[in-house]
Amino acid sequence: MLEVSTSMPKTKKGLHTFNKICMSAEKLFHEKTYHAATINDIVNDANLGVGTFYIYFDSKRSLYRHLVLSYYHDIRKSIAEKTKDCKTRLECEKLGLRAFLDYVIKKPHAYTIIWQSLLVDRELFVDYYTSFADRYKKQLDESIENGEVNPEIDTIALAYALMGISNFVGLETIFFHTDVLEEKRIDQIVDSVMIMLEKGIKRS
Repeated sequence: MLEVSTSMPKTKKGLHTFNKICMSAEKLFHEKTYHAATINDIVNDANLGVGTFYIYFDSKRSLYRHLVLSYYHDIRKSIAEKTKDCKTRLECEKLGLRAFLDYVIKKPHAYTIIWQSLLVDRELFVDYYTSFADRYKKQLDESIENGEVNPEIDTIALAYALMGISNFVGLETIFFHTDVLEEKRIDQIVDSVMIMLEKGIKRS
């Protein structure tokens, strides 16, 4: 299970400083990449001293891991909150997709930082996606028992397929066509995905 290992500051001042470091790291890892951005770059951007960095993180890698794991928990929380009152699997898929898109629209840097983990920390990259998939699989297994999902489908394969849809729809939404981020357009994208999930892609 992925857990954030960094201890959060216990004072308002400490939390403010901690968040400044994280925000500067997010900006620079997104713009320059993890490997190109240095600790000096991060603290200079945050207007802090190098010594302050080491109060909260023992390395650039530990800061990076904190960011990725924070995204993992924040995305899970956002989806859980949106889907907690769902009555059907399809309703969960619709609201879950919308929650994911809303999150990455607000935090597009999460994409570039998470995907860099394939090169920065391969084990983290694998754990990130397998943890999502394992949780997803349990939900899909329950939906099979409830008669909502075809029992012939391998649920771990389905979990990755649905995650793939969300990931690439998100990319299309926030990176490929950034001029169409109106609510109406996002609704259209979600509705199109739901038509595909409910009715398939074969013309009737």
